[in-house]
Amino acid sequence: MERGRLLSEAKEELERGSFEAMVKRHFNLGTARMYRLVAAHPVISNRCHGNALPPSLRTLFELTKLPAEVLQAKLKDGSISPRTERRHVTQWGAEQRGQVEVDGKLVEPKLSLSEQLKAANAKIATLEAKLKSAGGSLFDFKLDTAEHIGKTLADHMTEGRFDAAVKAAKARYRAKRQSPAG
Repeated sequence: MERGRLLSEAKEELERGSFEAMVKRHFNLGTARMYRLVAAHPVISNRCHGNALPPSLRTLFELTKLPAEVLQAKLKDGSISPRTERRHVTQWGAEQRGQVEVDGKLVEPKLSLSEQLKAANAKIATLEAKLKSAGGSLFDFKLDTAEHIGKTLADHMTEGRFDAAVKAAKARYRAKRQSPAG
C-alpha cells in the first residue's frame, strides 16, 4: 500500500516525463499503475483489512475490479484471505458480471460482440430449422396460434398492407370453401 501511495504522490509532484523515467528505472508503468490503483482503493487500502488480504499485487489489482459491497462481504465471510488467488477473484468477477444493479433494479449487462454473434447464429439456426420443418413457410400452421401469426404480420407490415393481406386471405378462404372438393 505504501509503495502505491508514494507512486501516486510522485506522479502528482513530478512532470510527466520525469515520473515515467523514474518508474521505468524500477519497474514498468503497468506495475506502477497497479500499485497506485490498489493503494487508492477505499476498501483494499483500509488498514483494518491488511492481514486478511492476499500478498500478490496482481490478485489485489483484480480485487479492485469488484464492487465495494462484494469486497466487504467476501472479507467478512473469510473468502478473501492471504491464500486467495487471482483465479478466485476472476471467478467472483465473472459471477458479478451477470448481476448489474442500476437505480435499485437488476439489469442484464450488454453482451460482448462475440456473445451477440453467438446468440444471433443460434437464433438463425433455430429459425432455419423451423422454416425447414414448416415446408418453407414462415409459419408452422399446425403449431403456431392464430394470435402468433397475426401479431407477427402486424408487427412487420404497415396497416394498409396488413388490411390488404387480411382481405386477400379472406377472399382466398371463401373461394376455397366454394370450390368443389376434388
